Amino acid sequence: MSEAIFSLLDRLSEAAVLIHEGVVSAFSPMALHYLPQLQAGHLAPDCLPQSALSGGGLFSAGTSTYSYTNTPLEQGQLLIFRPAPQTAVTDVQLDGAMRQFRQFMGELLVETDAEATSAPFRKTFYRMLRLLRNLEYLHQEDAALPTGTLDVAGLCRQTVAEAAPLLLQGGIELDYTCTDASLLIPGDGDLLRYMVLELVANSARAVGRGQIHLHLKAQGGRVLLTLSDSAGAPSRRQLASLLQQDSDQNIPAAGAGAGLGLSVVRRVVALHRGTMLVEWGEGAPVTLISLPAGPLNPRATVSTPAVQRDGGLSPLLTALADVLPAAVFELAELD
Repeated sequence: MSEAIFSLLDRLSEAAVLIHEGVVSAFSPMALHYLPQLQAGHLAPDCLPQSALSGGGLFSAGTSTYSYTNTPLEQGQLLIFRPAPQTAVTDVQLDGAMRQFRQFMGELLVETDAEATSAPFRKTFYRMLRLLRNLEYLHQEDAALPTGTLDVAGLCRQTVAEAAPLLLQGGIELDYTCTDASLLIPGDGDLLRYMVLELVANSARAVGRGQIHLHLKAQGGRVLLTLSDSAGAPSRRQLASLLQQDSDQNIPAAGAGAGLGLSVVRRVVALHRGTMLVEWGEGAPVTLISLPAGPLNPRATVSTPAVQRDGGLSPLLTALADVLPAAVFELAELD
Protein backbone atom coordinates (compact mmCIF):
# COMPACT_ATOMS: atom_id res chain seq x y z
CA MET A 1 0.00 0.00 0.00
CA SER A 2 1.32 3.44 -0.96
CA GLU A 3 2.58 5.50 1.97
CA ALA A 4 1.03 8.52 0.23
CA ILE A 5 -2.46 7.03 0.71
CA PHE A 6 -1.86 6.48 4.42
CA SER A 7 -0.51 9.99 4.81
CA LEU A 8 -3.42 11.51 2.91
CA LEU A 9 -6.08 9.70 4.93
CA ASP A 10 -4.33 10.53 8.19
CA ARG A 11 -4.51 14.27 7.40
CA LEU A 12 -7.97 14.23 5.83
CA SER A 13 -10.58 16.10 7.85
CA GLU A 14 -13.44 14.12 6.28
CA ALA A 15 -14.47 10.57 7.10
CA ALA A 16 -12.86 8.27 4.54
CA VAL A 17 -12.23 4.51 4.36
CA LEU A 18 -10.16 2.58 1.82
CA ILE A 19 -11.44 -0.97 1.26
CA HIS A 20 -9.65 -3.62 -0.80
CA GLU A 21 -11.41 -6.93 -1.52
CA GLY A 22 -13.68 -6.50 1.48
CA VAL A 23 -10.86 -5.69 3.92
CA VAL A 24 -10.21 -2.28 5.50
CA SER A 25 -6.83 -1.02 4.29
CA ALA A 26 -6.80 2.46 5.83
CA PHE A 27 -9.14 5.09 7.26
CA SER A 28 -9.12 8.68 8.41
CA PRO A 29 -9.43 9.72 12.07
CA MET A 30 -12.92 11.12 11.42
CA ALA A 31 -14.04 7.77 9.96
CA LEU A 32 -12.89 6.05 13.15
CA HIS A 33 -14.81 8.64 15.17
CA TYR A 34 -18.06 7.75 13.38
CA LEU A 35 -17.34 4.00 13.10
CA PRO A 36 -15.17 2.92 16.06
CA GLN A 37 -15.39 -0.71 14.93
CA LEU A 38 -13.03 -0.01 12.00
CA GLN A 39 -9.77 -1.99 12.13
CA ALA A 40 -7.07 -2.05 9.47
CA GLY A 41 -6.57 -5.55 8.09
CA HIS A 42 -10.03 -6.70 9.22
CA LEU A 43 -13.22 -7.21 7.22
CA ALA A 44 -15.17 -4.03 6.53
CA PRO A 45 -18.31 -3.62 8.69
CA ASP A 46 -21.50 -4.92 7.08
CA CYS A 47 -22.99 -1.42 7.06
CA LEU A 48 -20.42 -0.10 4.56
CA PRO A 49 -21.24 -0.36 0.85
CA GLN A 50 -18.85 -2.51 -1.14
CA SER A 51 -19.18 -1.89 -4.85
CA ALA A 52 -16.63 -1.62 -7.63
CA LEU A 53 -18.75 1.06 -9.32
CA SER A 54 -18.39 4.78 -8.75
CA GLY A 55 -21.41 6.58 -7.39
CA GLY A 56 -22.98 7.53 -4.13
CA GLY A 57 -25.78 6.72 -1.79
CA LEU A 58 -26.77 6.41 1.81
CA PHE A 59 -26.07 3.84 4.52
CA SER A 60 -27.11 3.38 8.14
CA ALA A 61 -24.99 2.24 11.05
CA GLY A 62 -26.93 1.69 14.23
CA THR A 63 -29.26 4.67 14.64
CA SER A 64 -27.07 7.00 12.52
CA THR A 65 -27.39 7.59 8.78
CA TYR A 66 -24.58 8.69 6.46
CA SER A 67 -24.42 9.88 2.86
CA TYR A 68 -21.37 8.73 0.89
CA THR A 69 -19.50 8.84 -2.40
CA ASN A 70 -17.58 5.86 -3.77
CA THR A 71 -14.46 6.25 -5.94
CA PRO A 72 -12.72 3.15 -7.38
CA LEU A 73 -8.90 3.32 -7.13
CA GLU A 74 -6.10 0.92 -7.99
CA GLN A 75 -5.71 0.31 -4.26
CA GLY A 76 -9.44 -0.45 -3.77
CA GLN A 77 -12.59 1.59 -3.24
CA LEU A 78 -12.42 4.93 -1.42
CA LEU A 79 -15.55 5.79 0.56
CA ILE A 80 -15.95 9.35 1.75
CA PHE A 81 -18.98 9.89 3.99
CA ARG A 82 -20.62 12.33 6.36
CA PRO A 83 -23.63 12.27 8.69
CA ALA A 84 -26.92 12.80 6.90
CA PRO A 85 -29.47 15.16 8.42
CA GLN A 86 -31.47 13.63 11.23
CA THR A 87 -34.38 11.34 10.34
CA ALA A 88 -36.82 13.26 12.56
CA VAL A 89 -39.49 15.27 10.82
CA THR A 90 -38.08 18.56 9.55
CA ASP A 91 -39.89 21.88 9.22
CA VAL A 92 -39.90 21.38 5.46
CA GLN A 93 -41.57 17.99 5.79
CA LEU A 94 -44.16 19.34 8.22
CA ASP A 95 -44.92 22.18 5.85
CA GLY A 96 -45.37 19.72 3.01
CA ALA A 97 -47.57 17.47 5.15
CA MET A 98 -49.84 20.30 6.24
CA ARG A 99 -50.11 21.54 2.66
CA GLN A 100 -51.21 18.07 1.63
CA PHE A 101 -53.79 17.99 4.40
CA ARG A 102 -55.25 21.23 3.10
CA GLN A 103 -55.24 19.87 -0.45
CA PHE A 104 -57.01 16.66 0.61
CA MET A 105 -59.61 18.59 2.59
CA GLY A 106 -60.34 20.62 -0.53
CA GLU A 107 -60.83 17.39 -2.47
CA LEU A 108 -63.28 16.19 0.16
CA LEU A 109 -65.28 19.42 -0.17
CA VAL A 110 -65.48 18.93 -3.92
CA GLU A 111 -66.95 15.48 -3.29
CA THR A 112 -69.73 16.70 -0.98
CA ASP A 113 -72.30 16.51 -3.78
CA ALA A 114 -71.33 12.93 -4.56
CA GLU A 115 -72.00 9.77 -2.60
CA ALA A 116 -69.72 9.57 0.43
CA THR A 117 -69.03 5.99 -0.61
CA SER A 118 -67.67 6.88 -4.06
CA ALA A 119 -64.25 5.53 -5.03
CA PRO A 120 -62.58 9.00 -5.30
CA PHE A 121 -63.87 9.89 -1.83
CA ARG A 122 -62.51 6.66 -0.36
CA LYS A 123 -59.13 7.08 -2.07
CA THR A 124 -58.73 10.61 -0.69
CA PHE A 125 -59.72 9.43 2.77
CA TYR A 126 -57.09 6.67 2.71
CA ARG A 127 -54.45 9.11 1.45
CA MET A 128 -55.20 11.42 4.37
CA LEU A 129 -55.05 8.48 6.77
CA ARG A 130 -51.64 7.43 5.43
CA LEU A 131 -50.21 10.93 5.81
CA LEU A 132 -51.57 11.25 9.33
CA ARG A 133 -50.26 7.82 10.29
CA ASN A 134 -46.75 8.64 9.07
CA LEU A 135 -46.72 11.93 10.95
CA GLU A 136 -47.92 10.29 14.16
CA TYR A 137 -45.42 7.46 13.84
CA LEU A 138 -42.46 9.80 13.37
CA HIS A 139 -43.52 11.82 16.42
CA GLN A 140 -43.82 8.79 18.69
CA GLU A 141 -41.40 8.17 21.51
CA ASP A 142 -38.71 5.64 20.56
CA ALA A 143 -40.17 2.17 20.89
CA ALA A 144 -38.44 -0.76 22.53
CA LEU A 145 -36.39 -3.10 20.39
CA PRO A 146 -38.68 -5.86 19.03
CA THR A 147 -38.12 -9.23 20.74
CA GLY A 148 -40.40 -11.55 18.74
CA THR A 149 -39.30 -14.13 16.16
CA LEU A 150 -40.57 -13.54 12.65
CA ASP A 151 -40.54 -15.39 9.33
CA VAL A 152 -39.53 -12.44 7.14
CA ALA A 153 -39.60 -14.52 3.93
CA GLY A 154 -43.21 -15.44 4.57
CA LEU A 155 -44.04 -11.85 5.43
CA CYS A 156 -42.60 -10.52 2.16
CA ARG A 157 -44.21 -13.30 0.11
CA GLN A 158 -47.62 -12.69 1.63
CA THR A 159 -47.39 -8.90 1.41
CA VAL A 160 -46.41 -9.01 -2.26
CA ALA A 161 -49.18 -11.52 -3.02
CA GLU A 162 -51.71 -9.04 -1.57
CA ALA A 163 -50.22 -5.90 -3.11
CA ALA A 164 -49.32 -7.12 -6.62
CA PRO A 165 -52.88 -7.47 -8.01
CA LEU A 166 -53.79 -3.99 -6.77
CA LEU A 167 -50.69 -2.35 -8.23
CA LEU A 168 -51.22 -4.16 -11.53
CA GLN A 169 -54.47 -2.23 -11.98
CA GLY A 170 -52.33 0.90 -12.12
CA GLY A 171 -49.83 -0.56 -14.60
CA ILE A 172 -47.18 -1.57 -12.05
CA GLU A 173 -45.81 -5.11 -11.92
CA LEU A 174 -44.53 -6.18 -8.51
CA ASP A 175 -42.63 -9.45 -8.10
CA TYR A 176 -40.78 -11.15 -5.26
CA THR A 177 -37.97 -13.72 -5.31
CA CYS A 178 -36.36 -15.71 -2.49
CA THR A 179 -34.73 -19.12 -2.66
CA ASP A 180 -35.62 -19.87 0.98
CA ALA A 181 -39.12 -20.87 2.04
CA SER A 182 -38.58 -19.16 5.40
CA LEU A 183 -36.00 -16.91 7.03
CA LEU A 184 -36.27 -16.26 10.75
CA ILE A 185 -35.22 -12.97 12.31
CA PRO A 186 -35.98 -11.11 15.54
CA GLY A 187 -38.46 -8.37 14.79
CA ASP A 188 -41.91 -6.86 14.81
CA GLY A 189 -44.13 -8.10 11.98
CA ASP A 190 -46.35 -5.02 11.79
CA LEU A 191 -43.38 -2.64 11.62
CA LEU A 192 -41.52 -4.68 9.01
CA ARG A 193 -44.63 -5.02 6.84
CA TYR A 194 -45.06 -1.26 7.21
CA MET A 195 -41.45 -0.82 6.03
CA VAL A 196 -41.90 -3.09 2.98
CA LEU A 197 -45.10 -1.35 1.89
CA GLU A 198 -43.53 2.10 2.25
CA LEU A 199 -40.58 0.99 0.10
CA VAL A 200 -42.95 -0.36 -2.55
CA ALA A 201 -45.07 2.80 -2.48
CA ASN A 202 -41.99 4.99 -2.87
CA SER A 203 -40.82 2.97 -5.90
CA ALA A 204 -44.30 2.91 -7.42
CA ARG A 205 -44.44 6.69 -7.28
CA ALA A 206 -41.11 6.93 -9.10
CA VAL A 207 -42.00 4.27 -11.69
CA GLY A 208 -45.46 5.46 -12.68
CA ARG A 209 -45.96 2.42 -14.92
CA GLY A 210 -43.30 -0.28 -14.90
CA GLN A 211 -41.74 -2.99 -12.74
CA ILE A 212 -40.72 -3.27 -9.10
CA HIS A 213 -38.56 -6.17 -7.94
CA LEU A 214 -38.25 -7.29 -4.32
CA HIS A 215 -35.54 -9.85 -3.52
CA LEU A 216 -34.69 -11.47 -0.19
CA LYS A 217 -31.75 -13.70 0.68
CA ALA A 218 -29.69 -14.95 3.61
CA GLN A 219 -26.18 -13.52 3.79
CA GLY A 220 -23.99 -14.69 6.63
CA GLY A 221 -25.75 -13.96 9.90
CA ARG A 222 -28.11 -11.45 8.27
CA VAL A 223 -30.90 -11.24 5.71
CA LEU A 224 -30.60 -8.83 2.79
CA LEU A 225 -33.70 -7.21 1.29
CA THR A 226 -33.14 -5.58 -2.10
CA LEU A 227 -35.67 -3.41 -3.90
CA SER A 228 -35.13 -2.19 -7.47
CA ASP A 229 -37.41 -0.79 -10.14
CA SER A 230 -37.55 0.25 -13.79
CA ALA A 231 -37.57 4.00 -13.14
CA GLY A 232 -34.82 6.18 -14.60
CA ALA A 233 -32.08 8.03 -12.77
CA PRO A 234 -33.35 10.12 -9.83
CA SER A 235 -34.13 13.79 -10.27
CA ARG A 236 -32.42 16.43 -8.12
CA ARG A 237 -35.51 16.51 -5.91
CA GLN A 238 -35.53 12.72 -5.47
CA LEU A 239 -31.79 12.69 -4.84
CA ALA A 240 -32.15 15.32 -2.10
CA SER A 241 -34.85 13.19 -0.46
CA LEU A 242 -32.73 10.03 -0.65
CA LEU A 243 -29.75 11.78 0.94
CA GLN A 244 -31.91 13.73 3.41
CA GLN A 245 -30.40 16.99 2.22
CA ASP A 246 -31.96 20.18 3.55
CA SER A 247 -32.71 22.28 0.49
CA ASP A 248 -35.57 23.76 -1.47
CA GLN A 249 -35.32 20.70 -3.74
CA ASN A 250 -36.82 18.69 -0.88
CA ILE A 251 -40.02 20.78 -0.66
CA PRO A 252 -42.82 18.55 -1.97
CA ALA A 253 -44.27 19.62 -5.30
CA ALA A 254 -48.00 19.64 -5.97
CA GLY A 255 -49.16 16.05 -6.40
CA ALA A 256 -45.97 14.63 -4.87
CA GLY A 257 -45.67 12.92 -1.52
CA ALA A 258 -44.77 14.71 1.67
CA GLY A 259 -41.37 13.01 1.84
CA LEU A 260 -42.08 11.08 5.04
CA GLY A 261 -42.02 7.51 3.70
CA LEU A 262 -38.24 7.07 3.64
CA SER A 263 -37.95 8.59 7.12
CA VAL A 264 -40.38 5.95 8.37
CA VAL A 265 -38.35 3.21 6.66
CA ARG A 266 -35.08 4.44 8.16
CA ARG A 267 -36.59 4.49 11.63
CA VAL A 268 -37.92 0.93 11.36
CA VAL A 269 -34.53 -0.28 10.09
CA ALA A 270 -32.69 1.44 12.94
CA LEU A 271 -35.12 0.01 15.50
CA HIS A 272 -34.28 -3.50 14.24
CA ARG A 273 -30.52 -2.72 14.41
CA GLY A 274 -30.25 -3.04 10.68
CA THR A 275 -28.51 -1.00 8.00
CA MET A 276 -29.97 0.72 4.97
CA LEU A 277 -28.08 1.53 1.80
CA VAL A 278 -29.29 3.39 -1.28
CA GLU A 279 -27.06 3.07 -4.34
CA TRP A 280 -27.43 4.54 -7.79
CA GLY A 281 -25.48 4.94 -10.98
CA GLU A 282 -26.93 5.73 -14.39
CA GLY A 283 -30.23 4.03 -13.61
CA ALA A 284 -32.78 3.98 -10.81
CA PRO A 285 -31.61 3.80 -7.19
CA VAL A 286 -31.40 0.36 -5.59
CA THR A 287 -32.35 0.08 -1.92
CA LEU A 288 -30.61 -2.57 0.20
CA ILE A 289 -31.67 -3.29 3.76
CA SER A 290 -29.63 -5.65 5.93
CA LEU A 291 -31.27 -7.05 9.09
CA PRO A 292 -29.65 -9.28 11.73
CA ALA A 293 -30.89 -12.89 11.78
CA GLY A 294 -30.30 -13.25 15.50
CA PRO A 295 -30.25 -13.66 18.34
CA LEU A 296 -33.65 -15.39 18.29
CA ASN A 297 -35.86 -15.72 21.35
CA PRO A 298 -36.21 -19.51 21.94
CA ARG A 299 -39.54 -18.98 23.69
CA ALA A 300 -41.04 -16.75 21.03
CA THR A 301 -43.82 -18.01 18.78
CA VAL A 302 -42.75 -18.00 15.14
CA SER A 303 -45.39 -16.50 12.87
CA THR A 304 -45.94 -15.05 9.44
CA PRO A 305 -48.17 -12.01 10.05
CA ALA A 306 -51.09 -11.70 7.68
CA VAL A 307 -52.08 -8.47 6.00
CA GLN A 308 -55.10 -7.87 8.19
CA ARG A 309 -57.69 -5.16 8.49
CA ASP A 310 -57.44 -2.89 11.51
CA GLY A 311 -60.51 -1.08 12.74
CA GLY A 312 -62.25 -1.65 9.41
CA LEU A 313 -59.46 0.03 7.42
CA SER A 314 -57.00 -1.94 5.30
CA PRO A 315 -53.32 -1.29 6.15
CA LEU A 316 -52.50 -2.35 2.59
CA LEU A 317 -54.78 0.25 0.99
CA THR A 318 -53.57 2.87 3.44
CA ALA A 319 -49.90 2.32 2.62
CA LEU A 320 -50.46 2.28 -1.16
CA ALA A 321 -53.22 4.89 -1.32
CA ASP A 322 -51.11 7.46 -3.20
CA VAL A 323 -50.21 5.11 -6.05
CA LEU A 324 -53.35 2.99 -6.59
CA PRO A 325 -56.07 4.00 -9.09
CA ALA A 326 -59.35 5.21 -7.58
CA ALA A 327 -61.19 2.13 -8.93
CA VAL A 328 -59.35 -0.05 -6.39
CA PHE A 329 -61.20 1.77 -3.59
CA GLU A 330 -64.67 1.06 -4.98
CA LEU A 331 -65.47 -1.53 -2.33
CA ALA A 332 -63.14 -0.28 0.41
CA GLU A 333 -64.87 0.15 3.74
CA LEU A 334 -64.71 3.28 5.89
CA ASP A 335 -66.03 1.97 9.18
